[in-house]
This record gives sequence, C-alpha cells and structure tokens, in this order.
Amino acid sequence: MQNRHSPPPPLFQATVKEAAAAGPALMAKLVAALRRDLHLREGAARDFREREVHADSLRQLFAHEAILEKGFEAALMEQFTKPVDTPRTSMPSIADVQFDQLELMDELQVQESVNMARAQQMVMLAAEASLSELNALMCAALGLPTVRPERNPLRPEAYIQALRNTVERTPAPSSMRLDWLTVMGTALGSELQVLYRDLVVRLRAQGVVAASYAVSQSATPGVGAAGFKRAEGAGSALMETTRYGAPGSAEREALIARELSRPKPVVDPGLLTLDRLRLLLAGELDSAGTTHRVAAFAKQFERDFESPQAGYRAHEAEPTDFAATVPAAFEALAEMRQVDRVVQRLEQRRSATPEIRAGVDGDVREKIRRTANGVAQALSLEVVSLMVDNIARDPRLLEPVQGLVRGLEPALMRLALADPRFFTDKGHAARMLVQELTHRSLAFAKVGSPGFLAYLDEAREAIAPLMDEHAGPESFERVLSHLQSLWDDEASKQAALRAQAVRALEKAEQRNLLAEKIAREIDGHRDANKVPEVVLHFLCGPWAQVVAQARLAGGSRSAAADRYQALIAALLWSTHPDLAPKNIPKLTKLVPLLLGTLRDGLETIQYPATKVGAFFEALMGLHQAAFRAVHRDPWTRSKEAPETPARAVALAVPHRPVEDGDPWVAPSEASESNLLELDDAPSASSTAPESSTSTAQEAEVPVAGSGAGSLPLGSWVELQSNDDWVRTQLTWASPHGTLFLFTSASGSTQSMTRRTHDKLVAAGQLRVISAQTVLDAALDAVAQQAMKNSVIAKL
Repeated sequence: MQNRHSPPPPLFQATVKEAAAAGPALMAKLVAALRRDLHLREGAARDFREREVHADSLRQLFAHEAILEKGFEAALMEQFTKPVDTPRTSMPSIADVQFDQLELMDELQVQESVNMARAQQMVMLAAEASLSELNALMCAALGLPTVRPERNPLRPEAYIQALRNTVERTPAPSSMRLDWLTVMGTALGSELQVLYRDLVVRLRAQGVVAASYAVSQSATPGVGAAGFKRAEGAGSALMETTRYGAPGSAEREALIARELSRPKPVVDPGLLTLDRLRLLLAGELDSAGTTHRVAAFAKQFERDFESPQAGYRAHEAEPTDFAATVPAAFEALAEMRQVDRVVQRLEQRRSATPEIRAGVDGDVREKIRRTANGVAQALSLEVVSLMVDNIARDPRLLEPVQGLVRGLEPALMRLALADPRFFTDKGHAARMLVQELTHRSLAFAKVGSPGFLAYLDEAREAIAPLMDEHAGPESFERVLSHLQSLWDDEASKQAALRAQAVRALEKAEQRNLLAEKIAREIDGHRDANKVPEVVLHFLCGPWAQVVAQARLAGGSRSAAADRYQALIAALLWSTHPDLAPKNIPKLTKLVPLLLGTLRDGLETIQYPATKVGAFFEALMGLHQAAFRAVHRDPWTRSKEAPETPARAVALAVPHRPVEDGDPWVAPSEASESNLLELDDAPSASSTAPESSTSTAQEAEVPVAGSGAGSLPLGSWVELQSNDDWVRTQLTWASPHGTLFLFTSASGSTQSMTRRTHDKLVAAGQLRVISAQTVLDAALDAVAQQAMKNSVIAKL
C-alpha cells in the first residue's frame, strides 16, 4: 500500500501534471463562457450605465485573458500538490460558515461566499457521476486498496479554489472579479465533467483497475449529495437529481442548461439568507418598526376621508400630504407581508416538529411572534427558533437539559424583540446563560450520574423567574449571577486541589524544557558519538533533568549545578573505549566520585531506584571492561568492544524525552497531579460506553498542543479508567503543550503527557465529547442554514 510520505507512483504523478498542463485550455473555455454571458447581458441591458458596466467588464476580460490562462496552470499545480492534511480553510464550504464571523464580513465577502458555495454545488452536481469513477482510479493509481476521495488531488474543490485564486490575482475591480467567478464557476461544472471522462478513459487504457469503495453510505431521505434538503421552487430539479440518482449525461446537461437559462426567481423577502443574517447581526436591518407606520397611515386616512370633516375639507380643496403618505403605506404593508412570511415559516416549522416543541405553550409563542415589529425582529425570532431547535436536537445533551432549553424559548423570544442582536454579543447574559447551562451539563453522561439531579434542580429553580412574561434583559443578568455564584462556590472547593496539580505540572514542564536544551548540548559534545548508547541516553535523559533541577533550584552558577554539570564530561571520559583504558589510575579514583555524585543527583529528581540500579549495573560493566582491557594485548583490545549489558540498554531513558512528547515527571509531581502513567493506560480491548455521544470525527480531535490540532480549554472528553468511562474536562494545558490536566464534575483531577494522550486517542480510550460549546454549534448551524437558503435562492 502506498505510504503518504513516499513519492507517488509515476503514473499518478504523470496524470496530475497532465491535468495541470490542461489548465490554460480549460481557462480559455471558461473565459469564452464568460464572454458569451457578458455579451448577452450587454445586449439585453436597457440602461446605458448597465451596458457600460458589461462593456467595461468585457474590456477588462480581454486585457487579462492571457494572465488568466497562464496563471491557472500554476494555481492548479499549487492545489494538486498540497499535502492531504493541509486545512483548506479558504474553500467556501457551507459547513464552514461560522455565526460569529458574519458580523465581521462585509457585503462583498458574504456575496462571494454564497456565489462560491453555489458554484461548488453546481460543479459537484455536474461532475458527480464521472468523479466517482475518477476517485476510484486515482486512488488505485496511488496504490490505495480502497477509495479515499480526499486523496484524489483532481477533485472539484481543487479546481474551484484554483479558479478563485487565479481570478483574485487579476487587477480587475473586486465587484467585477466576483461576477467573473460566479459565471466561470458555473461553467466549470460541465467542463470538469468532460475532463473527468477523458481522464477515466486514459487511466483505464493504461491498465488501472479501480479501487473498491469500502463503505457505501445511503443518502438521507430528502437530503441531496451536496447536503441540501430538497428545495421548493427554484433549484428543486437540481435537488431532485441528487436525491433520486444521477440521470444520463445528456439529461444532466439538459437539466443544468434549463436551470441556468430560466429566469431567476424573486427571493422571498422574509427568507433568512446569509446576507440578511449578516445585516441583522450588524444592526443594519430596519428595526424602527412597522406598527407605528401603519397606524400613522390609518389615522391620516381616517382624518382625510372618513371623518365628518373630511367632506368639508374636500370641498375646500385643502392640500393634504396623503400623496406623500401612500408610498410609506405601501412600504409598511410590504414589510408587514415580510413579517407574516417569517411568522408563517416559524409556524410551519413548529407544526412539522411537534416532538421538539412538546411541553412548551404554543399560544404564548404565537402571541410573541405576532408582536414582531419589523423584519429585524421577525428574523431575530427565527434565529432564536432555529437556535433552540438545534440545541434541543443535540444528542450530547441529556433529555432533561433539552427540555430546560425548550422551556427558555419564550423568554429568549421576548428578549429578541427588545434586543434583536443579543445572540451576537458573547458577553450578553442571556447568551452566556444558555451556553453555561448546556456546556456544564456535558459533565454528566446519563441522568443517573452523580450530581446531575442536583445540577438540574439548581438550574430549574434559577431560571423560573424568566418564565414571567414581564421578565426583561436584567432578569437574565440576575439569573446568571445567581447560578455563577452557586457554581463558583463549588469551584472554590476544587480550586486548591487543581492549583496544586497545576503548580506541579508547571514545575515539571519548566524543568523539562531546560533539560531539553541541556540534552542538545550533551549530544553535541565531541565525545558523544564515541560512548555507548546507554551512557548517552542516560546523560540526555535523567541526568539532563538533574542539571536542570539544580539550576532552577539554586541558579545556573550554584555549587550543585556546577557539580552535576562537571559529571557530564567525567562520565563521557570514563566510558570512552579509547581514553579510559589509557589512564587506569585516573579511572580508579574517578569511579567512587562518579557513583556518589550520580546517587545524589538522581535523588533530587526522585529517579526510581530500579532504574538507578539498572544504569549502575551497565556503568560497572563498562568500567570493568576498561580495567580488563589493560591486561589484554593491544591487538586484541583493538578488535574487542566493551561489553554493554543488553538489559541496561533496554531500560535506558529515551533520547531527548521532551521532544517525543513524554516529559519526565517526578513521583511527587505525578502524585500531586494524579498523572496517568503510560504503563497504567487501559487496554484497547475495552468496550465503549453506551452513553457516549461522541462521533468518530470528534474522537480524532487531539488535545491542545498535540501537533495535529488543538482542543480548547473547557472541552469535555470521555476517558477510560479502570474499565469504566469518566466524563472529564480539559482545565489546563501547559504553555508548550506537553502536559495536560483534566477535572471531573466531582473535582477529581487527572493529568497526562502528550504521548499518553495520543496513545489513548489512537486506542479509542479518550474521546472528545465537545470541542465546541453546544450554543456555538447551534448558532453555526443557523448560519449554515442561511447559507443553504442563499444558495438555493440563487439556483
């Protein structure tokens, strides 16, 4: 099987280079499609300024066509040769949209994200059939036994990102580049379909046999391959294609052409799209209200036409401002219709998911919705409704906690009317309350877990005042303050134990970092490569820790630090196979001093007696070999190497232990932090707990500083200990990511080194429950739904 770090097979490399070399020709086709589109729009434009915009775009396109074609090949090769593990964060993906980032984006950035996401869906739809076959052949060419789509560098995402990079590097105006990307991204799908077919034919002609698919996942009913629920109206035919299977190539091309050629529908003004969500979060939606404008119009109408004095004033032909009021009335009525659409959508969602709404007074919720005063308030209610739905469906939460959040919905809805952007402020009391209630509940794997019922009773009692319809924003502050005081009291009882553990681990890492520097100095000594490995391992391992401990305790120039530093050169000399036998008197005097200094130094780091004895045994063997060498003739000495006990070498401390993620922790430090020793780590044969809600994807998330990624402080994990699974929270990570401390709901601590963590993760014995708070995940899902709505509205 092909190793990802070994060079790819020649055929695989040749295919990738050939695909990149075809970049200029592919770009020429995309430019031609864009030129046709611009000509059509220029001819259909009725306004001079609009025609001039399209004409200018055509001029810019002509001027930069050569740059686009030349740059596309390099951009493709850049994407094709990226390591598989490289995060492609710049790729516009619906699943990557984050709620809290929207407020920081401008209108152009939002539009670009939507357009690129739409292009991605169109490309995936057009190339879906041929892409599956190409994935199987490319994986086979790479030497993989089963299909790994992410290992195919020619997948559509790479082409879309290369297109984006190429267009963005042209000096055309940003709005013009966005328009180009929209049209060219749509045209890319049909071109990739043809390209993929050609590549499939060529690979098969060269004898490549397709790799097999290890797992066949059936599509979720009502969800297409792109992850969309079936759309009504615009784009529905496209969604049907992904749901019920891909049609033939001719049918597919006709379908795409028909969808692209038909008139674009008018987007429902009440639909929560990404741009409207951004405006809402930025406070740019009109929240001045609708009711007062309609009331003003009604009052004006009554005064001018329905009151007893209306006829008299009409006879007098007094001028009125009714003509100026009519546009405002139409605007107000249009806004009312938008609000009604949002409210109707909320009602449809409520009736479609009765199990989620069980136990919540629907009349109260309906009453709140009908008081929405403007689109901003109506959309704010929709965000709250979606957020609560997402939280209530989160499988990580126990059912009573889900019900707790459902019960808070009316209070959150009333708050949204008074403060439509409360969910954008991470420090807002209401947002923090929902976040803390849900995140803290992750400490309990099941309803019967110790402490859960007490937590639930405290939470229910605390939020009871929020059920009052007169509860305002200050009520959330009082509830949060009350709960935090309860939680702080409990945390203070655990703080002393946790602080003791943190101090021990901080001391251990500080010593290990200094020991690493000392070990590099030892490794660079001129005699280091001449002594046996057991000696070098000892000096770079435990003895570097001894010197580091002495420097930290008394300073780098203390007597103890100088004494332990001097032993390094003496030990290297005494075990040198060429030097020690030449000066036996010196060696005889030196050995007792070495042994005494070694014992004193190793005691300062509490080095285990068994390991001390193993090294002394090896050292004595080396010295005895030097003594014996004096009595043998020179020719025999030159042919024989000093004897090194094999057992001592096996027990030696690994070279540079800090660098391999396994720092030395003294027994007292391990006891104070309850260190999980690697030898004590549970076996991989243990079974997973039934209550575990972590997914396979979450289980692969590493702890902060472990190299492949990071786990934020406060994240909850499940750790197997003594054939049982324990929920525990990452409460501290050392600055350099070598040591970690976890704390359970009961306050017990568990520390581990980075290597121990990685071993447990690989064995499936440490699994992430939450690397992101439940609330953040729910709000991100709101943004992702808005992105889906935006893409579907454009189809």
